[in-house]
Amino acid sequence: MLRRLTLMVLLMALVAGSADASIYRGKRGRRYCRRQGLVLYLHSDALKIYEQYGYPIHRIRVRGIGETHEHWTFYEAGREFIFNEDQKLVRTRKFFPEDKRERFKRWDKRKIRNPRY
Repeated sequence: MLRRLTLMVLLMALVAGSADASIYRGKRGRRYCRRQGLVLYLHSDALKIYEQYGYPIHRIRVRGIGETHEHWTFYEAGREFIFNEDQKLVRTRKFFPEDKRERFKRWDKRKIRNPRY
């Protein structure tokens, strides 16, 4: 009886522990950690943009001579925000909104010509 009880408690502890740990495994887990970790380090204008638009589709860091800029692109909203090193908004670029799925559908209709055939 004591063995069964001990085994049952041990299994319950393992099942409860594995449910929390499984989020951080694999490709999806790394993506989840990156997104949750980003919010912890945001402040100032970047945090306001994140709260309004969500996680950016493209985050590109451009390092120039003496300055570093980070570009956040939101295709569905048609906006690109450029931040400096202190996460202050430097510039905003507007373009026509574009659905992400439409970009992939365009390639299906287009015939690809191969010169070898």
